[in-house]
Amino acid sequence: MKPISATLRDHQRRPDRLPHVRVIVRAERWGVPLLPWERLYTGDEGDCPHALAVTGDGAVIRARNDGGTLAVSRVANPGAGSAWGAWSEVGDAEDGAGVALAARGKEVLLLSVASGGRALALRRSTDGGATWSAPDTLVRESAGIGWVALAVRASDGDACAFYTSGRNGLKRLRRRAGSWDAAGVAWNRGAEVAALTGVGAIHDGGDYRLVVSGRAHPSGSKHVWAAFLGDTGFPPDSWSGLNVIAESDASSAREFTGPSLFRPGLAGQRAVFSATDAGSETPARVYTSHPPAFVLGNPDGWSEPEPHEATSAFGLSVATPDAATAWASTPDGVWRARLAPNLEVSEALVEASWRLAPFATRARVVLDDAGGAPVGLAPGSTVAISPGYRSAPGEAPEFGLSVRVVIDRVTRESAGGRARLVLECSGHWERLASWRASQVWQTPAGERSRGRLFWLLCARAGVRAGGQGSAEWSASSPAFVIPPGESALSAARRLLGASRVAVISDGHRLDVIVPGEEVVERYGPGGHPVDAVGLGDAAPATNWVRARGPAHDADAHDFASIYRDGQRLQLVRTLDPGAETGAVAHAAAYLEQDRRERGAGFLVAPFHAGLQLFDAIAVTDERLGLRERPFRIVELGMEYSRRPGRPPRYDSVLTLGEMH
Repeated sequence: MKPISATLRDHQRRPDRLPHVRVIVRAERWGVPLLPWERLYTGDEGDCPHALAVTGDGAVIRARNDGGTLAVSRVANPGAGSAWGAWSEVGDAEDGAGVALAARGKEVLLLSVASGGRALALRRSTDGGATWSAPDTLVRESAGIGWVALAVRASDGDACAFYTSGRNGLKRLRRRAGSWDAAGVAWNRGAEVAALTGVGAIHDGGDYRLVVSGRAHPSGSKHVWAAFLGDTGFPPDSWSGLNVIAESDASSAREFTGPSLFRPGLAGQRAVFSATDAGSETPARVYTSHPPAFVLGNPDGWSEPEPHEATSAFGLSVATPDAATAWASTPDGVWRARLAPNLEVSEALVEASWRLAPFATRARVVLDDAGGAPVGLAPGSTVAISPGYRSAPGEAPEFGLSVRVVIDRVTRESAGGRARLVLECSGHWERLASWRASQVWQTPAGERSRGRLFWLLCARAGVRAGGQGSAEWSASSPAFVIPPGESALSAARRLLGASRVAVISDGHRLDVIVPGEEVVERYGPGGHPVDAVGLGDAAPATNWVRARGPAHDADAHDFASIYRDGQRLQLVRTLDPGAETGAVAHAAAYLEQDRRERGAGFLVAPFHAGLQLFDAIAVTDERLGLRERPFRIVELGMEYSRRPGRPPRYDSVLTLGEMH
C-alpha cells in the first residue's frame, strides 16, 4: 500500500468527500526529456572532425578540421535563416585529428591537435568567439594524438581536456584556477581496451562524465562505454570503470566512432555516437542512448540506441545552454530542439481512468476542448495522473498513488455541442512490449542475477526498475539469451515466471516486490465503504506447467482444475543449471504466478488513494457470506468522471484474486 496521511485516509471514507484529480502533461518519457529536433541548416560541407558550443549570450560557435584547416563559425542570433555556411579560418591542425569546443559566459576554448599530430593546441576567445588568441601548446606527447574532448565546470571555469594518445591510451589535462597541468595523466583502464576510436566529455556540476568508443581487450569486440573522472562528487581525479552503452562482436561489420555527451534539460545524460555498417545506405549513422531517469553514479544500463537523421563518422556535436534548448551540429547540418514546459490540465479534466494489471497499464484522459487544444499535447509525452481528495487543512489537496503513462493517441471530438480532447495512454509494460532486440543478447550462468538481468533489460527499453524482490531473485544467476526480434516484455516474463516476485508500476519506474500477506485495508461495515462486490469462478489460463531445463524436465499441476476444466498446459524453458529439484521449483513458481494473477471477483468502492496492485484486502458482505475474507488485488482500476449530463463518478474498481 502506498503510504497516505491520516487525514486523507479518514476523508476518503466520509460521505461528503471532496475529490481532486491533478493531471500534468510532461514533454518526457518517464523522466527523460523528449527532443523534437528541427533541422535549421543543410549544407554541402564535407565530413570531418567538428565541435559545437553555445556562449552565455546565446551565440552558437562551431569548429571543424577540414583536411588540416581549422575553421570556426559564429552565429550571434541563431535561427532558421542564419548564415550557417559562413566559416573563418583560424589556423592549421593535424589532418583527421579531433577538435573540441567549450564555452562559459564569453570565454570559449578551442582544442585541436597541432600539425605533426603530437601536440595539443588551445585557442581562447574572451569575446564569445568573435576573435581568437594564438594557439598555446598545452602538452607534447611521444605518441600521436587522435581524438580530443573538452569540458568546463560551470561554477568557476575549471576545465579538463581529454585526448587519446597512441592506440589505446587516454589522458586528462586539467585547468585549475586558470593554470593547466604541465603533463597529461593517463587513465587506469588501458589494459581493458585494445584501441580507442573516440572520446567525449561534459561536466555535470559534480564530476566529468565521459563516453569513449573502441575495441575491448582481449576479445576485440566493439564498444561505446560510459565512464567518469571524479571532481567534486566522487574522489578527485579518480577514474571509474567502463560500462557498456552499445556493443558489437569482433567479427561484425559495425564500428563505433565519434562519441559525445550532453544533458538535455540540464539533467541526466545522453550519449551520442556514430555507427558504421558495411553495406549500409549511409556511411555513418548517428545514434543516441540514455540511462533511465534519476540513475546516479556511472550507469551500467543504457537504452537501445535510437537513430538520428544526422550522418557523420565523427558523431553529432551537442550543446545545452539552458534547460529549454539543445543545439546540435555536423559540418553540413545544424539542429535545434526546444523542450516544452510542463502543462497542467487539471481544470479542463472531464474524465480520467486507468487499469493496472500484472503486465499491462492503460489509461484514458478526457479534457474539455472549448478553448482549443493546449500546446504540447502530443503522442510521446508523459501524463502524470494524481487522484486524491481535498482532505488537508483549508481543503488543500492530498494524493496517494500517482500513475505516469505515455500518450499513444490524441483525438479531438465534437459531440452534443461540446468539444473534447481524448488522450489514450499506456505504461511501462507496453513500452517493453514495443521494444525488440536488434541483435542477440546473452549472459552466461553465474554472471548476473535475475534481478540484475531484469534491470538491464528494462534499461534497454528506457524504463527504470527498482525494488528488492526475494533472496532467490537476487541469488539465482541463470544463463539467459534474448534472440533478435524478441520483445523485452517476453524476456521479462521469462525472468519473472520462475521467481516468486511481482512487479508494480510506481511513478517513473517498475518496482519488484514480494507480495505481502498482511491485510492493508478492510472493506465493508466499519471499514472503507463498498458500492458493489461480486464473486465468480472461471477456468484458469494454466493448470499444468512443464519446465524444460538443460538436464531435467519437471511438472507442476493444479489437479482440481485439470479434473474439471481439462488440461491447460504451459511449456516454459529454463536455462538454470542444477538438479531436478531446481526444475520442480521453477515449474511450481510459474504455476503460482498464474494463480496469483487469476481473478475471482470484483469490488467497486469510493476511490482509495493508497491501494496498489497485489495489496491484500479483507471484504465483509453478509449477503455473499463474506466475513473479513482476504483477497489480493490482481487488477487495479480508477474511474473519474464529471461529464455534464451524467452522474459524477470517482471509484476504485478492483479485480480480486484468491489468497494462496
